[in-house]
Amino acid sequence: METNPIAPEKPFPPKVSAKFTQEIPRSYNRVFRIFRVVFLALFLSVTISLVTLIGSVSNNLPPLDILENPQTDLSTQIFTANGVLLRSFYREQHRISVKLDQISQHVVNALIATEDIRFYDHCGIDPNSFFAILGDKVRGKQLRGGSTITMQLARNLYDQIGRERTIVRKLKEMIVAIILEKSFTKKEILAAYLNTVSFFGNTFGIENGAQEYFGKKAGDLTIEESAMLVALLKGTNQYNPRKYPGPALLRRNTILNMMDKNELLGKGEDIVDVDSLKALPLGVQTKSDYRNLGSGAYFTEHLRQWLKKWCVENGYDPYKDGLKVYTTIDSRMQTYAEEAVKEHLSTLQPIFDKHIEGREPWVEKDTTFLYRSMRKSYRYIKAKRNGKTRKEILKEFHTPVKMDVFSWDGEIRDTMMKPWDSLKYYARFLETGFTAIDPANGHIKAWVGGISHKYFKYDHVYQGKRQVGSTFKPFVYASGFDNGMTPCDLELNQPVFFYNRTGKMIWSPKNADGRIGGYMTLRRGLATSTNMITARVMKRIGPQLVCEWARKMGIQTELECVPSLALGTTDLSVYELTGAYCTFANQGVWNRPMFVTRIEDKNGNVIAEFNTESHEAISEDIAYMMIDMLKGVVNEPGGTGGRLRFRHKLYNEIGGKTGTTQNHSDGWFMGVTPYLVAGTWVGCSDRAMRFRSLQYGQGASLALPVFGNFMTKVYADSTIDLPKDPFPKPKNFNIELDCEKYEYDRDGNWESDSLSPSFRSIMNVEDEF
Repeated sequence: METNPIAPEKPFPPKVSAKFTQEIPRSYNRVFRIFRVVFLALFLSVTISLVTLIGSVSNNLPPLDILENPQTDLSTQIFTANGVLLRSFYREQHRISVKLDQISQHVVNALIATEDIRFYDHCGIDPNSFFAILGDKVRGKQLRGGSTITMQLARNLYDQIGRERTIVRKLKEMIVAIILEKSFTKKEILAAYLNTVSFFGNTFGIENGAQEYFGKKAGDLTIEESAMLVALLKGTNQYNPRKYPGPALLRRNTILNMMDKNELLGKGEDIVDVDSLKALPLGVQTKSDYRNLGSGAYFTEHLRQWLKKWCVENGYDPYKDGLKVYTTIDSRMQTYAEEAVKEHLSTLQPIFDKHIEGREPWVEKDTTFLYRSMRKSYRYIKAKRNGKTRKEILKEFHTPVKMDVFSWDGEIRDTMMKPWDSLKYYARFLETGFTAIDPANGHIKAWVGGISHKYFKYDHVYQGKRQVGSTFKPFVYASGFDNGMTPCDLELNQPVFFYNRTGKMIWSPKNADGRIGGYMTLRRGLATSTNMITARVMKRIGPQLVCEWARKMGIQTELECVPSLALGTTDLSVYELTGAYCTFANQGVWNRPMFVTRIEDKNGNVIAEFNTESHEAISEDIAYMMIDMLKGVVNEPGGTGGRLRFRHKLYNEIGGKTGTTQNHSDGWFMGVTPYLVAGTWVGCSDRAMRFRSLQYGQGASLALPVFGNFMTKVYADSTIDLPKDPFPKPKNFNIELDCEKYEYDRDGNWESDSLSPSFRSIMNVEDEF
């Protein structure tokens, strides 16, 4: 057989034993099976871990609609009529939102240099930081920060992300950060971040931080101030410049170095030397006192209660919806009112202390006084709520404790005092209620409810009602004018008696100075606050009619329509009495006092507007006669308001009325000008604490100086520019107001043709005396 020369020669296979040829397949199969089992186990483990991780990450993430429209609780802001922020309302976290262009660029530079230098280059996740975090996880180390500004914003906005240091939280932050970057611009993300971070306690946002530490707006912050605030982001307590100035300074300077390294301290000629900045002190302001609500504290507290009710009725939350409430308060007048109160009462208080020494109720055997005061105190109310017995409470009140106490010379901090002794200490302070209203529209321009809201919570403008004394007399005279009387009518300055239906005498007033005799015009009777003249007018028209006209003019408290009402035996608030006096200055039209003009939502949309409620209470002629009467109180010799002229140098047209109550417990002054009406009350919280003499206890001494000081300051402020125009006279007004022509001699003799027509008719009525 021939061999094919083309066919290749096959190599001869090596000889292999049968045993070896059988062992190879078996080993291979076993290894392959083991490898396959391990691979499947690892695959399942990784898959399960991945699914678990994805589940953990996706579990409890914010819904997509919330991610695209993040919401934060925003404080409600209260503004004055002239645009000054008075106060913010918040439940737990004080937040105010400002736009990025309202924030200093230095803040942005400090933030980016410190927290996220590649902020403008990434889409929410910085790869360098991401791999650093993974490296920490693999090595079993505690996870470092590594979060971008957007990731931190995600954590600040959404509670679902959590705060624990885990890879799951980081992945949640990344997912949300990517969504935020797709939904918002870089500027919007920066603004949102700076508006949500904490700078102090429960106060959030760069605007609050700037106000808290430097007393300025976020847009006015300097480079070093911006670095100081950004330093707080690493630890609001650890780097608190008030508690730990050393660490705070080091951290601030570290941030300045980082800004310098990244060329964020300026450009060209504007660049700032970092060493000169580091040499600057921290410059933070004195610690703010959160118990002190600032200017207008009594007003804003009243407004807060009103706003809560309004929000319930209209579906808003006053503590998180970021409302903007615009009030009628004028910040300048509010400041002047508070200054006027302080100037007068801080001077009068030492006089009262000396006067009352040794005459205190507890010294004069009034055993109930201190117990009454104790039961009104917050300490007592709290103890009762906690279930303490009377014996336990008394022991607590007689145990010295550390406390801060009020003083006109400044707070006395951390003094040791028995609460029982503090009752005596606070009982002696003269307190006040003052408000000023624009009579043309009822807008309240100033509101001072007390001498210190921190220590005296009770609001004497709205809450407190005290006996008004002679300030009620104008309502008696106005009622008389509606029934045909005029300011120049004459009345006997002689005792007058009131009887009940059975003929029993029930009341007969006396004059404060004890002087009687002769005749007196009604104008003169009001000017000198002569009780018998007012009582005679009351007798001629009757208490019921006086009550009716008082209600028309704005007195809303239920009145007891009795003869003694003529001398102001009723209790009224400064709020309603001042509003009623505005009727005289507003040509007889009563406007309901108002303090809010509009409310806006967080986006600036007007959601409510408020207009003045009004009605005609008395005729324009009667109102003008009453203005002339009130001017007499200030202008006439012996008028109880004359101090406005010779002490306060107020020479424009001003009307007024003093009020002094029984035992000198309450002093009042109502001041009236064409453009501003103000009411003042002064007295102690408990009526048993009082001056014992008319010299200091009368309204002209207790209350009038507050009005005088206030008006002097208001008129001196050219930015307010309050006119000094005279009161407008009604057209066709023909009632005689020049009462000097109805003169009479010291014995009360006059010529019959010198009497006013209405008085001639009165003379035909037999007098009861």
